[in-house]
Amino acid sequence: MNTLPSQPGPRRRTVIAAASAAVLASGGCSSPPSRTLRFFTSHQAAVVTDATARIAPGPRDDPAEAGHPGAREAGVTAYIDAMLGALDDLGAGPPPPVFAGGPWSNRHTSGPNLMASFARLDPVARIAWRKRLTRWRRQYTSGIATLDRLAGGDFTRAAAAAQDKILASRAAAGFTALLFEHTIEGMYAVPEYGGNRGLAGWRDIGFPGDAQPRGYTAGEVERSDGHDPAGQTGVVADVLKLLGAI
Repeated sequence: MNTLPSQPGPRRRTVIAAASAAVLASGGCSSPPSRTLRFFTSHQAAVVTDATARIAPGPRDDPAEAGHPGAREAGVTAYIDAMLGALDDLGAGPPPPVFAGGPWSNRHTSGPNLMASFARLDPVARIAWRKRLTRWRRQYTSGIATLDRLAGGDFTRAAAAAQDKILASRAAAGFTALLFEHTIEGMYAVPEYGGNRGLAGWRDIGFPGDAQPRGYTAGEVERSDGHDPAGQTGVVADVLKLLGAI
């Protein structure tokens, strides 16, 4: 991917909404909320926070997004950090936060939140996840360093327009593609994985979330999750081009 959507506000928001469909179908990746950093240094977390906020801007990042939460509001950095540290210091403790349990949460029913109980990984799955997370950790370490270098030393000190240009550059393209994927997950995956804080992502697009065991009402089915972004062919082309680079 060589470019981010160039127009601010609603156009970028529509791209995000289109890409969120795959996450809502899959449930996302790993990781519960974390009050302390598991993998990032404080500077790395600050860079990721600024970068994800350019991919999914909220009201603090773009006046056109007033009333629409972005990556900052959804806690995307905490989601990514906890995901990258998901297999650290397991010992004999609880299962790693990779696959949320079920069959449902307590969002639409009384009782315990069964989604918060994570499934144990078999040896093969653990090896596969270890390899995947090791690769991502390397990509984040080098990618953050690249953003800092392109910004002249500190990405967080660059102006928003300069940050956009850096993220859209060829030098950062591979990392931006990975960051886009994880930003969408952090905004729209079930909150047990650590993002979508306060259901910010779901509320913004009118998605009621997992509705088991009550199911969806007739009104929810008819209303779906709002406007269908697939009707805007230019945006769909941008999304398909972006996803092809991931």
